[in-house]
Amino acid sequence: MRKVAILLILTALGLTANARTVKVRSIETLQKAIDNAQPGDKIILRKGIYRLTDTLVISGKQDLVIEGRGAQLNGGVRIPRRKLKRCREVMGTLAPKGLRMLDISQFPISPIVNKGHTHPSGPSWSQFYADGKPMHLSEWPNGRCIPLDSVVVMGVGRLQSKNGPGYGTIAFKEDRPLEWADPSKGWLAGCFRFGWSDEMVAIKEIRPDKTLEVAQQTAYGFGFRSGESFQKWQVLNMPEEVDAPGEYALDTENGRAWLMLPKGTRHLELGLRRFPLLTVRGCNNLIIKGLEVGYSCGDGMLITSSEGVRIENCEFHNLGHVAIVFNKSCRNCGVAESQIHHLGAGGIHLPGGDRKRVVRGDNYVEDCIFHDFNYIEKHYRPAVTMSGLGNRVSRCEFYDSPSTAVLMLGNDQVVEYCNFHHLCMDVEDNGVLYHGRNPSQCGSVIRHNYFHDIMVPFNVRATYHDDGSGWVEAYGNIFERFYTAPTQMGGGSHIYYHDNIYMNLDGPAIKIDGRLQTWGADRLIAHRDSVALVDCPEFRAHYPEWGEFIDRDYSLPEANVVIRNAFYNVRWAFERVIWSDHYYNDDISGRANFVDEMHDNWKTTDNPGFVDSANPLKGFVEDPPILRAIPGFQLPQVGMIPPSSPSAYERQAGDFSGGDDEAHTSASLN
Repeated sequence: MRKVAILLILTALGLTANARTVKVRSIETLQKAIDNAQPGDKIILRKGIYRLTDTLVISGKQDLVIEGRGAQLNGGVRIPRRKLKRCREVMGTLAPKGLRMLDISQFPISPIVNKGHTHPSGPSWSQFYADGKPMHLSEWPNGRCIPLDSVVVMGVGRLQSKNGPGYGTIAFKEDRPLEWADPSKGWLAGCFRFGWSDEMVAIKEIRPDKTLEVAQQTAYGFGFRSGESFQKWQVLNMPEEVDAPGEYALDTENGRAWLMLPKGTRHLELGLRRFPLLTVRGCNNLIIKGLEVGYSCGDGMLITSSEGVRIENCEFHNLGHVAIVFNKSCRNCGVAESQIHHLGAGGIHLPGGDRKRVVRGDNYVEDCIFHDFNYIEKHYRPAVTMSGLGNRVSRCEFYDSPSTAVLMLGNDQVVEYCNFHHLCMDVEDNGVLYHGRNPSQCGSVIRHNYFHDIMVPFNVRATYHDDGSGWVEAYGNIFERFYTAPTQMGGGSHIYYHDNIYMNLDGPAIKIDGRLQTWGADRLIAHRDSVALVDCPEFRAHYPEWGEFIDRDYSLPEANVVIRNAFYNVRWAFERVIWSDHYYNDDISGRANFVDEMHDNWKTTDNPGFVDSANPLKGFVEDPPILRAIPGFQLPQVGMIPPSSPSAYERQAGDFSGGDDEAHTSASLN
């Protein structure tokens, strides 16, 4: 009996005598090793580039470790330099020095398609990568956009009318567009009406009167108070505009691509695959570590119906869509100590749990670094999209993105000990951590994070509780250097902010309004529909006060609490908005500003106790003044960011590169 018990324990730990270590160096032997793996086995991918022509599948496995040692899963092909032909002219005009043309008719190229906030998110077109860094579609003008200050025909937005006429026409002042031989090869990209909705649509024609008409309906039409600073446009993929290192243009109809390689380029990759490079389904206690995954049009990994899957010490980059997708049936799965960067449409989709039955997912992302994670689909494609119930993001760093870092949907979510900076750099009316538009998504916590250096001239928040969302707690956070108020409570209730520090703000710290009683009253109809999806006895029992609240008129914010917060070198504590009138004030006690409980807050121009006020991550001195000024104040623990991951804003990618070794695969062209 004792021997049987020991055997069972060893089996559970994967330490039985039958456990094997299998080393592989080709896709064929890797898939075979996975298919034949038994509990306790370990599969090691030796150094090399494993080029995939189909999804690598791990199905129904348990207690398995897959480890890469300098291994790269690659969804593209290497383009030899001899394949690039010199160009004397492009589209009938003299070509700039250094322009090259490539015959792409031999490859399964994915064409350029509509992209943007209102379009379905999906795999990108085929992209080029020079020495491990993504190239980009040719731009005119290079590196900047043109203000949308002249709308000839607004056009009918496809979200407002499915059958309306008119695709929209804008005017321009420059002569250069009149020189393009075939404008229909180009795409118009930018924010055409709202600053939180980017879009990319095909061009129909450019006329001699310096007007440009698009070939498709935009989401909302062109303009609307035309001349807003966030309304802008740029033309992409025009062959004649491939004139700067790192640019390319695709002509899939005629099987051609034009490229301007960065100086000194040694290796050129072309991403091709639209499918997930690795799929995990129905697995338990699976560890995947040490892999580099990239160079593809689609996703890096898809994990479904699994429990205890852990992805660690991996690098996901150069993917046209997202890095990792978990489905809602995953439980206790997560990503740790990994780098996620240079992605087309976001980083990780993290659902899990059942909101209606109040079952936790306990999925997680921890100790990871995210940057440049939505360079194709720019708005509402965050580094982490949380949904479901009971999931977590911990000790991560997020930077360099045009919009949101974390989209916090669902219930009982936790975002903690993270460092957010240089985000939302090209979006208006949005938040670094966006929590919005559904009052039933309650019970979440935002704690011990450092939000800083978001100095963009638009309405951008650190924490944005949008359009009536609430029932959230935020504490131990530090907010520093924002152009606008770092916290916005957009008409919601039961929002509890305590033990936070707002510092070095030229404007207000907290903006709050009652929009559900004024211009946002129509949101209440959508709220009722979303609430109906989860409203049941189990849900009401888990949130006892919520049921009573939702059954009555909740358009006026109630039960909001702002206590034990410090405002250090802050111009105003609050910005209260009634309809469109803004009131700035320092009412940090009493009942005001749509806040029911407000006390024990402190406004000061003196250092509240930081070891170095220029770097809050260094922590606090012993017995800091803030503890005497605010009795019971709990010090933020942002110094814990992140304890087990490398962290540097200027970090260079490629630390996990598989080098120049090619694994033996049928997809290699070299």
